[in-house]
Amino acid sequence: MRNVALQSCVSVIALTTACWALPAAAQATDPAAATATGATTTAAQSADPVAAQAETDAGAEDIVVTATTGERSRFRSSISVSQVSQEAISNFTPRSEAEVLRNIPGLQPSDTAGPGGNANIGVRGIPVSTGGSEYVALQEDGLPVTLFGDINFGNNDYWIRFDQNVERVEAVRGGSASTFTSQAPGAVINYLSKTGDRAGGSVAFSKGVGYRENRVDFDYGAPISDTLRFHVGGYARNGGGLTNERFNILRGYQIKANVTKDFADNRGYIRLNFKRLDEQAPTNTATPSIATLDGNKVTDFDPFPNFDGRDGSTYSTNARSFQFVDRDGKVKNAQVQGIHPRITAIGGQFHYALTDAITIDDSMRYSDMSGNFTTQFLNVTNRVNTNPVPTGFSSCFVPASSGFSANGVVGSCVNGGVVGSVRYAAGPNKGQVYTGAYVNNNPNINTRMRNMNSFANNLSVAGKFDALGGKVSTSAGWFHMSQNIVQDWHVNRQFSEVNGENASPLELFSTTGTQLTAAGQAGFNDNWGSCCARSVDLTYTDDAGVLSAGYERGGLNLDASVRFDSVKGKGTAIGGVAGPNYTVTAGLGTATLPSLIAGAAVENIDYSDNYVSWSFGALYAFDNSTSVFARASRGGRFNADRRVLSGNFNADGSLNSQGKSTSVNFLNQQEIGLKQRGDLFAGNYSVEITGFRSTLTENNYDFTRINNPAPNNDPNISNGYRSYGVEFTGRFNLGGFRLAADATYINSKIRDSATAVLVGNRPGGIPRFIFLVSPSYDTGFLAGGLSFSGQSSVPLDDFNVYTVKGSTFVNGFLKVRPVDRVELGLNANNLFDKLGYRGGGSLIPLSSTSAIFQNSAVYGRTVTASIRYTF
Repeated sequence: MRNVALQSCVSVIALTTACWALPAAAQATDPAAATATGATTTAAQSADPVAAQAETDAGAEDIVVTATTGERSRFRSSISVSQVSQEAISNFTPRSEAEVLRNIPGLQPSDTAGPGGNANIGVRGIPVSTGGSEYVALQEDGLPVTLFGDINFGNNDYWIRFDQNVERVEAVRGGSASTFTSQAPGAVINYLSKTGDRAGGSVAFSKGVGYRENRVDFDYGAPISDTLRFHVGGYARNGGGLTNERFNILRGYQIKANVTKDFADNRGYIRLNFKRLDEQAPTNTATPSIATLDGNKVTDFDPFPNFDGRDGSTYSTNARSFQFVDRDGKVKNAQVQGIHPRITAIGGQFHYALTDAITIDDSMRYSDMSGNFTTQFLNVTNRVNTNPVPTGFSSCFVPASSGFSANGVVGSCVNGGVVGSVRYAAGPNKGQVYTGAYVNNNPNINTRMRNMNSFANNLSVAGKFDALGGKVSTSAGWFHMSQNIVQDWHVNRQFSEVNGENASPLELFSTTGTQLTAAGQAGFNDNWGSCCARSVDLTYTDDAGVLSAGYERGGLNLDASVRFDSVKGKGTAIGGVAGPNYTVTAGLGTATLPSLIAGAAVENIDYSDNYVSWSFGALYAFDNSTSVFARASRGGRFNADRRVLSGNFNADGSLNSQGKSTSVNFLNQQEIGLKQRGDLFAGNYSVEITGFRSTLTENNYDFTRINNPAPNNDPNISNGYRSYGVEFTGRFNLGGFRLAADATYINSKIRDSATAVLVGNRPGGIPRFIFLVSPSYDTGFLAGGLSFSGQSSVPLDDFNVYTVKGSTFVNGFLKVRPVDRVELGLNANNLFDKLGYRGGGSLIPLSSTSAIFQNSAVYGRTVTASIRYTF
């Protein structure tokens, strides 16, 4: 049953065959091609797939529109930028946004979270300390999907999907990302849409081979008249997800559309955009395996008993729903859906040349956003600590001589009673005694994202003129975005068996026969303590002014930019207090369960903070084939909702001394780079090498650390990081043969920390070396290729006691075009069905040579078949 997603293999293979750049002749006539507000160029389409792939990478004259003023080609821009063409993945779509990003050097995406999202996205050796993408923005057509990439239970990858509507993806690392966007000094990744410059489209159907998943993709665009054009597309899919669940944990759709009116005399255009996304999709938390230890090195992995990380899942037909106590105090039922975003967005783009020297651009989008995060977390344990006695429960005394059972539950104290027996609460063994050696004691979670609405607008005025013997460009802009974060958290204590296929909740009974749980739940909202029985109603507003100037003379380009951000936070946050006990019937009978409810004193949030970001770059082009550049930058990153309920505010909502000192983190970066292109062995090549250095002092708050053993149980994070390294991107084309190679070397360390023992260590989960190499060949009738994606060993965590072996995964694809416009595809992800992990994890030693290792594993082998028709 080990099957991984349809698009995973192709997302890596096809994406890495993306051309270095589109030739100038292939650029769209869209006047927006040179704007910084997210307009897109359109790749030349060819009926001959070999000719399409043979478009020269050495051209590199496409205009960069992300995190720049849009006046220079990629080759003449003093930034580290990657561009991924839709042509390279026109036959298939990646299954998670993290898989798209893995192909971009410098990024450290944790691409094992699954199609629902919730990936951790690091950059250039700067770790993700609390989850999400703290220093990386995901954009659609130049506007952020969310104001902050790491919103609690609202990460930016929840709300965006790559499909056939995307013309290309641009990614800028470091540099101008500090000044041309807010809250993303590490990198900005921009999904640029097709706009119907020429008539054409496609329809495709794909199906899992050996796992249940069906997907339909379509898109079509065309000119309506000489001045009016449109594009529309989307997808729908359903099935058992990547782990082949027996119910449709994956189901939903996305529709996107735009219509563009061009002004006379090529003066510009106005465009209206629409998007609807409504999809539930699974997200992975930790999956266990048995690790082999060689001293302090984790050297190998074997499947855990009853749970193979390659296809095991916490989604179960025996736990399709669970109970929770809602904000009104009533017990309700939550359907397990993984991550379920619902978003309806409308927007517009305006580009107009007032004169030959002055242009104005404006992009706007309003997004109605809501959803839920409803899933089962996993933590393998064979010990349950004695719980504090909930209010209203009698004391619980466990004699020291009583001992514990093998799974650590029988003989422990739960809800004021000594556990005497454990039984299956559902499934074919319902009512029978559970004798397994381990239990899952991680919570089931239902976070209701009641209002995540946002509004964004980006306005800029740019001018260009001759002066000082060269060309001078200037721009001034204003960015405004408001982001609502209105959520209720329901994090319930629960017990279930450790089983990768349809795990059953476990019912606990006291030594006197009292039922202590209901369908495995031991309490409502109380797994992580009072912090997390929370209800928040927050709005953050970011207003930023941007000034930039550039100078070009001969091969020399100079540019400088500065950004002034003013961020306001307003609203309330309420933590948990002991609530009433609830008598509920579920599982094997009736139990009385304690609760925490959001009823603590209201924490007011009413404050603002201002900060400055800057960037300066220089490039010199020796000729049309070689250029060098250097850049220095400082970018600010505002700490938002992850700082509430953590001691940062005065009673009136203003920042206290701790809050003032930790409200903004600054990422400083320096870069030098070489860009080269040319002819080689009757083919063409392109190479970009960037050396970087990054420093950051990060202050943040991670509530999940509270239950960790000391000294890792302080939720307040205050670490200083330093990293340096090299990014490499290379492309080579020879006829139908293409070779793509991306690699990053990272040397990162914790240079200072409030936890003194961490100083000098490497950040946990950060490899020294990441690579992706993809050779492919296309004859026109037949195409195929392989992809090798891997990383070196990593420290298990910041304490560096253990290191975890690196892994390399191999993907493959085969495409056949039996007749004109028809393509048949077969794809395999994790071709050799390897059990392995990205990043660090956690370890429970079993002996001197083995341990339980927990992290989300890379999915096992999946084969997918597809058929596509283009028109």
